[in-house]
Amino acid sequence: MDSRWGTAMWPPSLAGRLLLSALIGMLAAGVAAAAIFVSFACLRDTNYLIDATLEDELDSLEEGVQVDGNGRLAFRPQWSSDSYDALRKDTAFRIIDADGTTLFSSLDGPALQALERMPVGARTLDVDDAGLPVRLQVRERQVVRSGARYGLQVARSDRMVERLAGYARQLYLSATAVAVLVALSIFAVVVCITVRRAVVPLRQASAIASRIGPRALSARLHVDGIPSEMAPLIDALNSALERLEQGFNVQQDFLAMAAHELKTPLTLLRAEVELGGEMNKEAMLRETQLMARQVNQLLHLAEVSEGRNYRFSKRSLWAMSADAVDYLNRLADRVGVSLHVEHLGPDRLVDADEGAVFVLLKNLLENAISHSPRGGVVTLEVTPGGFAVVDQGAGVDPGDREHVFKRFWRASSATDGAGLGLAIVREICLAHRWAVWVEDAQGGGARFVVAIPDTAPQDA
Repeated sequence: MDSRWGTAMWPPSLAGRLLLSALIGMLAAGVAAAAIFVSFACLRDTNYLIDATLEDELDSLEEGVQVDGNGRLAFRPQWSSDSYDALRKDTAFRIIDADGTTLFSSLDGPALQALERMPVGARTLDVDDAGLPVRLQVRERQVVRSGARYGLQVARSDRMVERLAGYARQLYLSATAVAVLVALSIFAVVVCITVRRAVVPLRQASAIASRIGPRALSARLHVDGIPSEMAPLIDALNSALERLEQGFNVQQDFLAMAAHELKTPLTLLRAEVELGGEMNKEAMLRETQLMARQVNQLLHLAEVSEGRNYRFSKRSLWAMSADAVDYLNRLADRVGVSLHVEHLGPDRLVDADEGAVFVLLKNLLENAISHSPRGGVVTLEVTPGGFAVVDQGAGVDPGDREHVFKRFWRASSATDGAGLGLAIVREICLAHRWAVWVEDAQGGGARFVVAIPDTAPQDA
């Protein structure tokens, strides 16, 4: 069977599906109950019903046989004798003493007369009803009262039991059908009301979610009244909305800061062009280089912020650090700074994007070189636990350490740069699930640490 056909049979709404499921379950239970009842009624044949009926009559007679205060036998029937009086051809009873004398009996009739003529031990009797034979079933029982023994005899015809059984079946089946229909109707009404009240919180959550947009990202879905099975989904949606709002705010701030940072060099270039005359080529070249650097860093930041741009593979920490140092040696020589690499411990293979790690180390080393004095030394420490870049500059004030990795943040003493290099470092570390922080270096300066957890295999 096509699964799409089965899905199409279900109502589109959750309330409709719950209601339909409940009705199907109730209907199946009603059908099963009716089938069991019908099977039970049909399996019990006439003989079983006659035996059960006669045993019940004997029980009633036994309860009615009592001894009064004078020690005399008395009979107080526990049921109405109307059926015995009206159906004298089909029913009869009598209570006899040890000598066979009738003490108590139903009204005289063909059934009682046949009972009085009954041979000892007989279980059936035949009675003539206007030429039609009537078969009577007979049962006997002995009871003892005040030391005396008495006999109880009951006779009932087959036709009477069959007719009563037929009426009972019809009555019970009709009553069962009506009861099932009434129960289904009441159940449907109750389930409909309950389900509609149960999905009210979901409808409210849907209404809130429909109003969420770029200008209303702060809205959150409420879990009050939500079914416990739906609460994790609501919590997950709220978490996703929180991350979306945070990312949207970051992007808005990013665009605003990028526009602000590019505005200054563009304004200076426009002013130089509009003034005409002899242009300050050195100033224009400097502003152009600054703007190109900012644009390049913006592209790098956009690239490293997108997780799909990363390609992870096993890479050597020593090899990646050597590539970055070789690339920046000329820059360090040009500004009079020495660049050294120290391998502290064995090499290690880690899951990393080689290009992204190169950008990470390049930005850390460029930052250290730019903050080191002429003649200073920048050291790249490589250990199995990660990297550390140490400079001999003025260091980072304790109050600025929580800001150095933010986008477009620059210290008050900074003159160049857009404040994006360390932000790029942080994004790359987040993508690799590494940690990065800054601390004081021994002897002065700053020490930027990139810690790699011990989850990757280590190769000596």
